Amino acid sequence: MKKALLLATTGVALLLAGCSNGNSSASKSNNSSDTYKTEMTKGNDAVDDKEYSKAADHFDSAIKAKKTDKAHDSKIQAQNLVKAKRFMNQRKFDSARSALNKVTDQDNGNKKMVSRAKKLTKQVKKIQFNRSNFKADIKNAKELIKQGANDQAKALLEQITTFKGIKGKYYSDLYTQANTLLKSLPTDTKDSTDTDSNTNNDSSTTTTTDNNNSTDNSSADSSSDQSNNPAAKGGDFDVEKKEVDGKTITDSDIAKARQQLTDSGVKNVDAWSDNDIVRAIKNAAKDGRSTVKESDGKIQ
Repeated sequence: MKKALLLATTGVALLLAGCSNGNSSASKSNNSSDTYKTEMTKGNDAVDDKEYSKAADHFDSAIKAKKTDKAHDSKIQAQNLVKAKRFMNQRKFDSARSALNKVTDQDNGNKKMVSRAKKLTKQVKKIQFNRSNFKADIKNAKELIKQGANDQAKALLEQITTFKGIKGKYYSDLYTQANTLLKSLPTDTKDSTDTDSNTNNDSSTTTTTDNNNSTDNSSADSSSDQSNNPAAKGGDFDVEKKEVDGKTITDSDIAKARQQLTDSGVKNVDAWSDNDIVRAIKNAAKDGRSTVKESDGKIQ
C-alpha cells in the first residue's frame, strides 16, 4: 500500500514539473517574438528618419531575439549606408559607391534603404563628374599661367570658385586650390582701363545721340507746329481785326474757340496765335456757325 502511494505521488510530481517547463518555454518564445517585432519596428522607424546607425542597432537586437533573413539583411544594409556616408564625407567616393551597391544588391532588405542608396549613388556620380572637370580646369589653368595667358586662366578658375556648393565638404579642397591660383595672378589694369575708356566713349556716344535726338525732336516739333499753324501755311501774318458781326471778339471768345478746337481733336492748338483763332472765329461766323473747326483757321 505504501509502495503504491509513493508511486502515485511521484507521478503527480513529474506531471506538474512537465507542465511547468512547457509553460515556461511557451512564455519565453512569446517574449522573444514580441521583442523581435518591437525591435524591427524601431529599426524601420529609424530608417524612415535616415538614422542608419540607430537602425542597425535595433535590427541587431531583433536578430538576438529571433534570427531571420529579414533582420540580418536589414542590419547589413543599414551598416553599409553608414559606411557610404562616412566615405562620402572623407571624399572616398569609389568606396562609397561600393558600399551603396551592397545596399541595393541585398536580397531581403528594406526597400526604403534600397531607394535611398540609389539616390546617393546618383549624387556620388555627379560629384565625381564635377570634381573631374574641376581638376582638369585647374590643370589647364596652371598651363595657361605658365604661357602667360592669365586672362584665360582667370576665366577657368572663376568658373570653379563661383560654382554653387564649391565651398562645401565635397569640393572645398578644389576650391582652395583654384582660389589660391586665382589670388596669385597679377592684377590686370589693362582690361579695367579699356573698360573705362569704352564706358566714356559710350557716354559720349549717348550724349551725341541724345543731342541729335533733341535736335531731331526740336525740328519735328517745329515742323509739326508750322504744319498746324494756319498763318504759317498761308504765309500771311496780317493782323485780324478782333470784331465779327459788329461785336468785339474778347479774350474769353478766343479761349473758348481754342477749347473747341482741342475738343474736336486738333493737335498743337497752342501753336495757333490769337490772330489765327480770331480768323477761325470770323470764318465760322461767315458759315453761320458758333463752333470753330480746324479749316476755319485757313486764310480765305
